[in-house]
Amino acid sequence: MASKTEEKLPPSEASSSATGSDAASTPTKASKRPGRLLAATAFLLAFVALAGTGYLYFLLIHLNPNAKLERSIVAAQAERSALQVGLSQADEQWKQSLADLTAQMAQRVQATEAAVVERLNQAAQAGPPTERDWKLAEVEYLLQVANHRLPMERDIATALRLLRSADDILAGLDDFALVGVRSALADEILSLEQAEGVDVQGLYLRLNAVKGQLGALALAQPQFTVPKPAADGQQPAGFWAALAAEFRNLLKFRRVNAEVRPLMAPSEAVYLELNLRLVLEQAQLAVLRRDQTVFATSLDAARQWLGDHLDAADPDVQAIGTALADLRLVDLGMALPDISTSLEELRKLRRGGQAG
Repeated sequence: MASKTEEKLPPSEASSSATGSDAASTPTKASKRPGRLLAATAFLLAFVALAGTGYLYFLLIHLNPNAKLERSIVAAQAERSALQVGLSQADEQWKQSLADLTAQMAQRVQATEAAVVERLNQAAQAGPPTERDWKLAEVEYLLQVANHRLPMERDIATALRLLRSADDILAGLDDFALVGVRSALADEILSLEQAEGVDVQGLYLRLNAVKGQLGALALAQPQFTVPKPAADGQQPAGFWAALAAEFRNLLKFRRVNAEVRPLMAPSEAVYLELNLRLVLEQAQLAVLRRDQTVFATSLDAARQWLGDHLDAADPDVQAIGTALADLRLVDLGMALPDISTSLEELRKLRRGGQAG
């Protein structure tokens, strides 16, 4: 009956009556609902945070959105390195190819120049030689002779005349292409004029003249002394005294510190002359070979034999000794200048065909 009565009451009264009737049970229910709501909210927030953290971990660790970019960067760096290596190799190959091509072109140019020069020389030789060619050939011959006589015979005077003759011929040609040859000739002529050479031919002939006079030289003769008379000019008294004095004059004893050499017999003079000729011929050979030691030794031996076995008072022996002493002062070891430059320049000029 009470519930029916409550249903018929107005809302305000019904609520007031309901509030009054439930006043005792409301505090207990109200105290439980906020705690549960707070716990549920906290749990929900923790779950959301945990899910967000897991999702972020999944995105950052497992998915890694920058991995593709990093892989692209690494691949690009690898391609760049490979490209640099390829470019370096290509550059080296290009340089090597260029060097090979340059060498081949240089060889071809050199071969072409040699072929052209050869053809020009053949064409020049095919025709008859001109007066100019004959003169150049004459100059080359003169220079060849000069280069032979100077080192072989040490004949400076003849070499100087040959060089001057060659220069006169070149001056008559009046060709500017021959300036290099004439310049070398001028230097060589000046060096020969300043050199004090040895007249090899003159030395040889002087020794030959000495050999021709050996047959007329006089051998050393024994010396005999006449005993001097007494100071008072009186003869010794008595026969025995005179005999003793005469005996003392026949036998005399002298002390000689130097070595006594026996006189040479006239029959042995032939061997002395042959030995002297042999020694002088050795000196002549030493002159031709420019051997100062053998030259000096041979002349010293000849002078020693002249003093030991020939008459030192004889004018011919004295003249031969003086001639050998003068020859002994000659020095054969003098350095000679080089005169081969002009000949090389002339040959190069004629071989290259530049004198035309």
